[in-house]
Amino acid sequence: MQTASDPLELFACRIGDVVLRSQGDEAWLAGALVLSEDAPVLALFFAPDAGHDTSILARPKPSNELTWLAPVSGVTLFAGAEPPNVLEHDGMRFERERRLPLRVKRIGSGAPDYGETVVTAEYRSAGFERLLVVVASAKVHIFRGVLLEEGMFDILPGSKTD
Repeated sequence: MQTASDPLELFACRIGDVVLRSQGDEAWLAGALVLSEDAPVLALFFAPDAGHDTSILARPKPSNELTWLAPVSGVTLFAGAEPPNVLEHDGMRFERERRLPLRVKRIGSGAPDYGETVVTAEYRSAGFERLLVVVASAKVHIFRGVLLEEGMFDILPGSKTD
């Protein structure tokens, strides 16, 4: 059962952990947006010290997948505030898997302030490519990256700060 004191209790990653990709990339998780309905359904982690902007999308356990993301800037993929069913980016087609209105809890450092509520839309390509759209206060934030299945990453636990 999730406790109010630890919104990341149900996730494989925590603030302070380091996620290592099998390709050699690493991301130290400094902050997160915990996105909830009645309980947390997504955590969008931010790793500002990764040498470039890196974000990690995680789902509560028992999910053993992460999505390694980078922000997409300077591109308008759709008009309005409602994410469409299909998007195209750099010649690749992405189909929407889910759309959720969620509450936001910001924790740690380096996580942007998107306000109290957002609408998220998750998109997938035919392969491992993914898009995440976050609509916050009529502003659209887009992230693109790849799905990491079990065995494609490791998590080095950070120190506990209880």
